[in-house]
Amino acid sequence: MATRNWIGLFSRGEGDNLTNALERGYEASLLIQSLELEFYADRKVRPELELSVPRSVQATVLRRFHTALQICRSSLSTVSPNRGQLDPQELRQLQLIETVVSRYAGKRSTSKSGMSTAPELLPRSLLGVFDSVRRQLDPSSEESVVAGFRRRRDSTLASLRILLLLVLVPLLVQQVSNTYIVGPAVERLSPDLSFLSYPKPQLEEVAVEKLRIYKEELEFDALLKGQEPLSSDLLVIKLRERAQELKQEADQESVQAIKNVLADLAGLMAFVVVCLVSRDQLRVLRGFLDEAIYGLSDSAKAFAIILFTDIFVGYHSPEGWTVLLDGIAHHFGLPTQENFIMLFIATFPVILATIFKYWIFRYLNRVSPSSVATLKGMNGGG
Repeated sequence: MATRNWIGLFSRGEGDNLTNALERGYEASLLIQSLELEFYADRKVRPELELSVPRSVQATVLRRFHTALQICRSSLSTVSPNRGQLDPQELRQLQLIETVVSRYAGKRSTSKSGMSTAPELLPRSLLGVFDSVRRQLDPSSEESVVAGFRRRRDSTLASLRILLLLVLVPLLVQQVSNTYIVGPAVERLSPDLSFLSYPKPQLEEVAVEKLRIYKEELEFDALLKGQEPLSSDLLVIKLRERAQELKQEADQESVQAIKNVLADLAGLMAFVVVCLVSRDQLRVLRGFLDEAIYGLSDSAKAFAIILFTDIFVGYHSPEGWTVLLDGIAHHFGLPTQENFIMLFIATFPVILATIFKYWIFRYLNRVSPSSVATLKGMNGGG
């Protein structure tokens, strides 16, 4: 069953602006394409065709299709007169809506196949040329272009503002809470609560290893200076002093790990609050990122895809994942389990690669097929 949340397409009001109308139509067109791919072998939806699914499922599919098609037509009638205000990415979205609507615009013939449509008097491309000339000669076209430029400028400013908020607010909350709230509270409570200051097992192992190295350093230093090795009593005293220092260091690392956990939770909560408060700005940011990504040339898209996949799921990615997991474990004071790291590396990059290939097949192959062809060429036809 198609996974797109089609119910959300009908929850927005009739007074939405041009961007929301385009977004609704674009989501509805993607829903129709997913229904075509999943139930009709990537062909047109045919209500008269009996599917190999329960009747209730087929009825749900047809209901979703008719409602989504209605949204596409409504969006097209709203957005098409304001075509001059659209940026390149929005024009591509509008073209997808027009493609979907045109597929179901012609009347079906009465032939047995039911797949042919009535012929058009003039080619669609020629009609598009006439329509383009008409818009250019329209006296209000200049105002439309200026309005589109202002809308794109406001969209860019709003996107940059929400992007900075998403980055800066969690970081500031994390640092401020760690310095002025979480840090002093944990430092004050650590002497009274043993679990806050007691060294964790992995910290004790590190301390023991440091103590062993310290003992060897004392023996090596005595040999270099030509002195007699330290007596057992003096060696015990020095090792005891060093052990107390390592114990304090382990306590501090344990307390610091708890500070990091609490401060990161505060930063995460701040991030969630910003996302909940700025839902409208997030939709604008999504459109801005779509325009930035899909506005790249085909070779640039293919280069970015190859770079991303080679870093995270490529042949050399296990080393990077190992360093990342070790850093996260040290940040939160968790034990570094080699078995867990090996299991993670053996499963997560594979899952990520599968999701990425599915995204290329289901989405990028429809939105930018030339990019997929360039990607295959850069990969040596693989």
